Amino acid sequence: MLRASCLALLSLQTVACGGETTVVPASADAAVDAPLLSDAGACGVTTGRFNPDPALHVDQGSTLTFASNPPCGGNHYPFWAMWGVHDTPIPRGNWIHNLEHGGVVFLYRCASRAACPALAAKVEALVATLPQDPVCSTETPAIKNRAIVTPDPDLPAGVEVAIAGWGGNLIARCVDDKLFRDFYTAHAGRAPENFCSQGSVVVPPADAGAVEDTAKGK
Repeated sequence: MLRASCLALLSLQTVACGGETTVVPASADAAVDAPLLSDAGACGVTTGRFNPDPALHVDQGSTLTFASNPPCGGNHYPFWAMWGVHDTPIPRGNWIHNLEHGGVVFLYRCASRAACPALAAKVEALVATLPQDPVCSTETPAIKNRAIVTPDPDLPAGVEVAIAGWGGNLIARCVDDKLFRDFYTAHAGRAPENFCSQGSVVVPPADAGAVEDTAKGK
């Protein structure tokens, strides 16, 4: 069974599974990876919502603690990543900043794209068909939408793909086109800062090692 993604730091947590919403009590020391109450469909698609605050900017490369896996908000780094498809993992502290700008991040549980090209291709194909974001239409160079695809080896065991938006996430065993699109529609552009400015190549502090973070496609 999949593991729950948003079950800590709140006294009451709303979890929606397959269209049904349940209010689940959560203590301050509740485990982020506590068992789900139920699975939904063949892919076990499960969504969670939580309070994304605090949402402070902290130094690039500093240690972050998340209330969910994948994270849906919280403290993050000052630089946001480039929109589009990435072959290597973006630091979570950077793509959380993209969420704050109304972005939606699609994740798959691999160390890199090269480690699981078939799964990556399925996620990328879905994102390629997402509609033009009107907020992005005037950007130069052109940006289609505020979506990111990136590998993330730190997703919970049993989760193959996940999506994060500001204040909510989705975990699944496989790609469910309809439910993934529904999640994107519900979260794109719904964040404290609603703009589409292009991000930057993420360069951590010198003592943190180099991270290659260039996007291909928009």
